[in-house]
Formats: sequence, structure tokens, C-alpha cells
Amino acid sequence: MFAFEAELEVTEIDDRLRPGAWFSAKGKELGRSSVVFVSRRMVHIGRLVLLAVHMIDDRPTPLFGQVGSCEYDTDGMHRLSIDLRPLPDQVLIDEWMATLGRNNA
Repeated sequence: MFAFEAELEVTEIDDRLRPGAWFSAKGKELGRSSVVFVSRRMVHIGRLVLLAVHMIDDRPTPLFGQVGSCEYDTDGMHRLSIDLRPLPDQVLIDEWMATLGRNNA
């Protein structure tokens, strides 16, 4: 795992593969098959999530995965480890990414 400083927007994916409202998070670690971030919101182990990683590009980079762990960290923050998976349907990603920047959280 490598240090990974990035702003993230995260959404849980429901049983019908639809994203919900997004929430902000901060990237901490990145590996070949996982990413670790912290957020005020907890997510249950086993849930699918879609991440928008804000780095240098004008368009965020999407990542998709399953929550492997979620633990209380400190100061009301939770530390989540996501096991990365192949991205789902591109239409799902494009529709969700279009909502980012709007006040829906």
C-alpha cells in the first residue's frame, strides 16, 4: 500500500445497482487491489461503493469496489478499506458523475 492523498466523493450502490446520494471522503492508502479512505459516514461491510477520485484532471477518476472493513477512527471519522473490482456499466458511472458538484449530499 502507498500513501494516497486525494479528495473523494463516494456513493453506496443499492441492490439494483443504483447509486445513492454521495458523501465526501479523504484518500489515505492505495494498493493494486484496494483503497483506504476516511469519512464521517460509515458504510456496512459487504456494501458496494462507487468512488470519484479528484486528482489533477478536470474529470474525476471512477473506482468501484466492496467494503472490506469499516472501523471508527477518531474525531467522528471512520476508516474504510475497499476491495477494488472492475467498473460496472459505464452508463451508471456517467450518470452518477454528472450529479457530482451538485448539492445532493
